[in-house]
Amino acid sequence: MRTEFGKTKAFTGPAAEERAESFGHFVRAAILGNSHSRAYCGDHGIRITRAQSEGVNSGGGFLVPAEMAKTILALREQYGAMRGTASYAPMARDAMNWPRRTGGYIVFFPGEGGAATASDATFDGVHLVAKKMTVLVKISTELEEDAAADFGEFFAQELAWTLAKAEDGCGFNGDGTSTYGHMTGVITRLLSGNCNASKIAAASGHATFATLDGTDLANLLAAVPAVALPGARWFVSQFGFATTFARLAGVSGGDLDDDSATAVVRRSYLGFPIQMVPSLPQVGTSLAGQVMALFGDMSLAATFGDRRQITIMRSEDRYMDTDQIGVLGTQRVDINTHDLGDNSTAGPIVGLVGTS
Repeated sequence: MRTEFGKTKAFTGPAAEERAESFGHFVRAAILGNSHSRAYCGDHGIRITRAQSEGVNSGGGFLVPAEMAKTILALREQYGAMRGTASYAPMARDAMNWPRRTGGYIVFFPGEGGAATASDATFDGVHLVAKKMTVLVKISTELEEDAAADFGEFFAQELAWTLAKAEDGCGFNGDGTSTYGHMTGVITRLLSGNCNASKIAAASGHATFATLDGTDLANLLAAVPAVALPGARWFVSQFGFATTFARLAGVSGGDLDDDSATAVVRRSYLGFPIQMVPSLPQVGTSLAGQVMALFGDMSLAATFGDRRQITIMRSEDRYMDTDQIGVLGTQRVDINTHDLGDNSTAGPIVGLVGTS
């Protein structure tokens, strides 16, 4: 099956085709009501379980079986920068505080015969409140009639990609309004005026990706505290990667390593991985005063709270005029971007800001 993701397959490894077929039959049985697929699920021990309606959606929907949800989760981590790089916090309830270390023990030097002085590590809490996220996927009736394995591949990738795109939108560009589930993203916090030490200005006249140079990127790297370097990476859009990193790679130490065995392309610059983020700017025009790229360890700056796995439900009526079926996927998550530094100390994520 050829999908919009090219060579990428949703189900890989041993028995990939069988798992894709099972997922396709599950969706057909639970959401499309296909009698043949219902029989298949019964014969193969695939449970079709309705979700509780509280906090899920108006109709309850169907819970995706755990073994199949793992594939969608893996794809979201592949496509979604925020879920794959932020600190992950499973949520046992709708609202919770996730512990965060703010200070460590202190070493003292008592004189001869002096008593040791006690010290304590200090902690605070990252507050998470689960928010329902919904995504509506259109499926053609022709696709429903295709082989179950092909259908499972398509649906898993489409649902994972759309959810990952929404998660990144909230985690990077969220402005705290209902449009982003009242989540505030990394970019918004960096530009708030409260995290100026984490805003690194490009050289004068460097306001487009085509004008950025190696010194701009080196200055961004240099601003990150040492604690964030072991897990640091670059965050940039595909456009920024092509017009800045690929342009500079030949003279500034970049490399492009294609692992042909897994069909995974690993990109790096100055020894640090490059994370593609479509939610970051993708224009060739001036970005003066805007964050063009990020660098650092996202796991130290943001926490991704995961309350409930995906549930799905269907509608045959909404897209009747185009002979398509609407499938609604929902999940409950929260993203807290809690550590972006302040006006005197840079945080574990810093942003390169264009300068006119």
